[in-house]
Amino acid sequence: MQTRTYAELLSLIQSLCGVVFANLELGRIKALINRRARRAHRSTNYWPRFLKIGESRTVNENLISYMEGGKDSIDTFLRVHKQAPWVTASAQEYDIMVTADGAMLIAGSTSPTEAFVTYKKQLSANFGTDQLEDQNIPDEWFQYIAHGTYADYLRAEGQQAKSVIADQEAEILLQEELIRIDEQHTLQTVSNRIFTNANMQLRY
Repeated sequence: MQTRTYAELLSLIQSLCGVVFANLELGRIKALINRRARRAHRSTNYWPRFLKIGESRTVNENLISYMEGGKDSIDTFLRVHKQAPWVTASAQEYDIMVTADGAMLIAGSTSPTEAFVTYKKQLSANFGTDQLEDQNIPDEWFQYIAHGTYADYLRAEGQQAKSVIADQEAEILLQEELIRIDEQHTLQTVSNRIFTNANMQLRY
């Protein structure tokens, strides 16, 4: 998926603010950027780059952990199936109860060792240019983060009226991206739980 660089993002924010940030300010701007990135990540469970569909996960005593070696950490459990979903009709689905340890399967007397999990990945990286920071900004968040950070900067500078207008523009940009997700129909397919006679009979 497409990305833009942190340097491009910082340049756009400086253009919006009409300033070149001093070194002392760059840390504050980075914090505002990452705050907006976390907000974008939280705005939906269905960002394509963070959505994993029917990934095989280990089940231990009916529990699926948030973390498993060699796989992405889970932010939000969406659905859990016995078989790979959306490959064959009427894949058996588990009801789950999410706790601090992970997703507990409501599996009756069975004790499965594998399940297929549909989930949203964690946003694990901080954006920036320092070591261990990610310099690649998701393209779908780029404009929202820039305008949102601009609004936050104005608010911090005491320009409340201007910050409200900038924040509204940022929210419009985010909503446009969320509409694109809706138009791709992934949300309707993944989130809908359609009950049929077949899958209800096989349901745990």
